[in-house]
Amino acid sequence: MSRDHFLQGFLNPKSVAFYGANNKGGSLAAIQIMTLIKSEYSGKIYPIHPKLETVMGFKAYKTISEIPEIPDLVVIVLTAKIVPQVFRECGEKGVDKIILVSGGFRELSGDRKNTLTKEIDEIAQKYGIRFMGPNCLGVFSNNSAFNIVIWEHLKKGNFSIASQSGTLSAHIWYDPENLDLGLSKALSIGNEANIDIVDCLEYYKDDEETEVIGLYIEELKRGKRFLELAREITPIKPIIAIYVGGSQGGNRALQSHTGSLAGDSRIYKAAFKETGVIKTDYVQEFLDIALILSNKILPKGNRVGIITNSGGPGAMIANNAENHGLVVPEFSESLQKELKAILPTTASFNNPVDCTFDMNLPYFYITLPEIIMKSGEIDAIFQYGVVGFQDAMDGYLQNEKIAKWLEFQSQSDESLDKLAEQLLKPTKKNSQKYEVPIFYINPMSFTSSWSKRLRKNGALLFTLWDRPVNALAKVCEYIEFKQKVINL
Repeated sequence: MSRDHFLQGFLNPKSVAFYGANNKGGSLAAIQIMTLIKSEYSGKIYPIHPKLETVMGFKAYKTISEIPEIPDLVVIVLTAKIVPQVFRECGEKGVDKIILVSGGFRELSGDRKNTLTKEIDEIAQKYGIRFMGPNCLGVFSNNSAFNIVIWEHLKKGNFSIASQSGTLSAHIWYDPENLDLGLSKALSIGNEANIDIVDCLEYYKDDEETEVIGLYIEELKRGKRFLELAREITPIKPIIAIYVGGSQGGNRALQSHTGSLAGDSRIYKAAFKETGVIKTDYVQEFLDIALILSNKILPKGNRVGIITNSGGPGAMIANNAENHGLVVPEFSESLQKELKAILPTTASFNNPVDCTFDMNLPYFYITLPEIIMKSGEIDAIFQYGVVGFQDAMDGYLQNEKIAKWLEFQSQSDESLDKLAEQLLKPTKKNSQKYEVPIFYINPMSFTSSWSKRLRKNGALLFTLWDRPVNALAKVCEYIEFKQKVINL
């Protein structure tokens, strides 16, 4: 079980000591302590500073030997040349877990190469220390409130990340208002001098709070073991991976970033395909795929139905879907007949279903999706045009020349909240019943009043149509792989 894995101690320490923290806001270690305070971490915090009496309100200690207990975890943000001595002091104290944030180790190139990584690795082996880094940010746990990586409060989710880049494990979460994806855990492992991607996969494999795994990879030190693990995990938990390398510019960047020796991107692509790992080159798509998979309502196949109130987006969705391997089937005569009976005379009904501009909200949000879902002719639905009509009207009503003539009665926030629930709840229930996910598209602001109401009621919402189509296509490829493995 994951709770017996050594990484459990990194994510759930009861006490943590910090080297390099002070009371200056620009200090990374100080920011990490402030993040713990903001996350309401309940464990003990021990700053280590040779001169200060207190750091961020906590009693400071001149050396780790003065701390009245052996800290569960030590975080180091110091100049690289000092680190070996600090490792020795930690080892003598009995510390067995370290997060080494400091850079200046293997990532240095040219005449700046050094042997510091070898030194700290030998010290770690002598004292039985496991450590993350160098050149990492640390860990985030949404369950223990131990967080030294992400400044913002995130909702809990079933998605967990392991990343050789601190940025990918942290910075992509700095705008939670524009992100409906929850996060369970994040492990920033940097140069992997001691702990690597394989260790993270072994942990997430049995972690009950992780159902979808995201990876950022610059190189694989234990490629064979990675492939073995991926084959074991992907039939149960999807793995989404960004691999950076293969181009000349990318390889140069990696050498200066973590010192990684990148491989041929074609080899990684083939290995991912063979083991069912979902590969993407784009961070936004990485998050979109994770959002779909985390939602748990997954399509049984790759047939999509399209509902729209505008012909252009319907055509573009259909074209893009087919270009990415999805199928946009023409509806059967019986289904077309059923749709034709309730649609306006100007509408099309053979897939895409183009309602033209129509204000009959219950049939647009509830009736049409239900008819298409229960037909059994499609596996997923894209619905374009779930706009907030009152949001638009409120904008017009702010103009005095329009407001004195416009006969429009605004609804209260309470009534709009109720309307959104009434429109979304039945379709969400049908989506679960028929196992047909539905992707809503509102070209208005993602944080507009109506968009927020849709999202609050569980809608998988996008502002434009390319992203959900592209992401679903890769999800369907993964589902096809999973079904083949299960049927072997």
